[in-house]
Amino acid sequence: MQETATGPGGNPTGYRAANPGISRIPTSLLDTPQTINVVTQKVIRDQNIQTMEEALRNVPGITFSAGEGGQQGDSPIIRGFSARTDIFRDGLRDPGWYTRDLFSIDRVEVYKGPSAFAFGRGATGGAINNVSKLPTGEQFLDTTVSFVSPSGFRTDVDASGKQGNWAGRIAGMYQDIDTQSRDNIWTKRWGVAPSVSVDISDQTKLTLAHIYQGEESVPDYGHPWRPAPQYSSATGALTNPGYNGNGTAVLPVQVPRNNWYGFTGGPFPDLVTTDTNISTIKVDHQFNPGLKLTNATRYVAVNREARPTAPRSLGLAGQLGSTATTPPPGYPESLMTIGRQHFQTNTDNSLLLNQTDINANFVTGFLLHTLAAGLEVSQEKRSQERANLCNPTGAGACRTSLWTPNSNGPVYGTYTGYGPITDTTQNLLAVYASDQIKVNRYWEILGAARVDSFDSEVTNPTAATLNRSDTLFSYRVGTVFHPTEKSSIYFAYGNSYNPSAEFGTLSSSPTSTNSVLLDPEKNISYEAGVKVDVLQDQLSLTGAVFRIEKTNMRIPNDPVTNTFLQLDGEAKVDGVELGAAGRITKEWGITTGYSHLDSEITKTTNMAELGRQLPNAPQDSFTLWTTYDVTSKWTVGGGAIYQSDAFANTTNTQYVPSFWRFDAMASYKLAANTLIQLNIYNLTDEFYYAQYYGGHAVPVAGRYASVSLRVRW
Repeated sequence: MQETATGPGGNPTGYRAANPGISRIPTSLLDTPQTINVVTQKVIRDQNIQTMEEALRNVPGITFSAGEGGQQGDSPIIRGFSARTDIFRDGLRDPGWYTRDLFSIDRVEVYKGPSAFAFGRGATGGAINNVSKLPTGEQFLDTTVSFVSPSGFRTDVDASGKQGNWAGRIAGMYQDIDTQSRDNIWTKRWGVAPSVSVDISDQTKLTLAHIYQGEESVPDYGHPWRPAPQYSSATGALTNPGYNGNGTAVLPVQVPRNNWYGFTGGPFPDLVTTDTNISTIKVDHQFNPGLKLTNATRYVAVNREARPTAPRSLGLAGQLGSTATTPPPGYPESLMTIGRQHFQTNTDNSLLLNQTDINANFVTGFLLHTLAAGLEVSQEKRSQERANLCNPTGAGACRTSLWTPNSNGPVYGTYTGYGPITDTTQNLLAVYASDQIKVNRYWEILGAARVDSFDSEVTNPTAATLNRSDTLFSYRVGTVFHPTEKSSIYFAYGNSYNPSAEFGTLSSSPTSTNSVLLDPEKNISYEAGVKVDVLQDQLSLTGAVFRIEKTNMRIPNDPVTNTFLQLDGEAKVDGVELGAAGRITKEWGITTGYSHLDSEITKTTNMAELGRQLPNAPQDSFTLWTTYDVTSKWTVGGGAIYQSDAFANTTNTQYVPSFWRFDAMASYKLAANTLIQLNIYNLTDEFYYAQYYGGHAVPVAGRYASVSLRVRW
């Protein structure tokens, strides 16, 4: 079971990756003028992690928003900007509100900074690309069974083979796991991912792949915030001192970590079910060694039924069935009550996409070109309906004790049925091209451009149909200098856009951030960095400084009356990022990174936000994972994650505190093809918040462990 630096097709099997996983960025990581973090399959295996979110904990500068309203699933935030709609699989957009399990994913890549030239709309803080497990021609059968505390198990299988000019692969998974230290939270998940490829000729390959993933789980909306202070939007002066009594930012309520405010009984218990299907047909044709064409067609369907409970509206003692009174400063949390906003949302999301990519290498005079160009056509649809099952305020409100919640108590709210269905259709036509030109052994220059025609239509039976069309021109220019063959110094400048319909919604209200009247927000980025491969290419070192500017942020025309939003605000993030990945010695592997973010809202009419930090943008974050092969059979390892204090809203009146988390692992090879592995997570039982936004914060699981047996034939 010895693993080498790269596997079939150049896929990394160690901690270091050498090349991106998408054809639109055809140069090596060393030659690409951008910070790119890769969580490889070996990291995933050594940490024995199950989801994309867990994988991204290895990447500094990323946080996660908590579930909001009807939207759950993966909600990463990169360098202070939402990347919820900037998730891709094999370079193709991956929509849908679901948790991306790693059973079908080989590695996770993060492309930092505005990347609209490669990914289209959004991609302000960056974009995430998951690389699928597809046929490689290698022959193996890999099975893993894991037992997880406090109770639960998971089994994975990955089989690959080849017969003649056919190659196939199938990955599968089933799990049923309780969440440590969180009452009533559990996750069942299952999936299968078959794929087959055939060499039609020496130049042409056809690949067919399908991924099915199902889930049934209890949504975790965590804990509400203490009453926050308030500041005047007109003057910035303090108008309400908040729970601390002095205007300082507040924490989430300090209740026992296991407290959960949903329902386990009654006609509408908290539950989320999702069914995700992803079908792909891809044709690769190599015209000659310097010219390749790829055409991929994908259909994605994500059906989701979510019935969460959001903790809202703190109240005084005894306020269980009436309008709540906001607790005054210092009021004992053991006496407080909490409202429960219980609702059900049904969402059907689909995407039909065709993408053609051309990659060419050619020479003009003394210039060597690496060209990537393409065409993308897609249609995404979403249908959504929502029913309020229980209201947190008003007469007959649905409330419980904050300190000792009753998850099986009476539901005082009234089920009034579903509201009208909202249908969204988004059509996209995009063309793009990039050319990285090698001038000589020292210098390369880069130019990239993309044009997106992005049309959205939102229909609600109770309102008029809303339409919005935007034409987005994105670009990136840069240069790369190679002082030595294995090092590069680079600079890049690019832009991105955030359309009002970016998240698939539109509003007729001029004061909504998704107003149909609003043009896209614009962002620009500057990044300079250095990359060096050392120790005979076994270890990659990276460093970068960057700035991201939002140049026309949506702000109120008047901070008091707020009759409409205008595009006249500004915000910026200045940052530094350092990283290392690979092997220091034959026995010692490491992946580590550090990020410093200095964010600020620099221009706005809202004086309560002026000069504040962006939410979900901790100033400092650090990740480390390392393993050491003590003998040919024994491996030990461990890791650390640190994040400094981070605000949860734009007025900086709510925050989650800094934390350190430590993990450990040990594995032993029972035989050449059999390995047993112990992982211990959150060794010190640190109480911190894994997800957060202005409504609530979700505590992380307490200390837990897994024991895994892996057999590979």
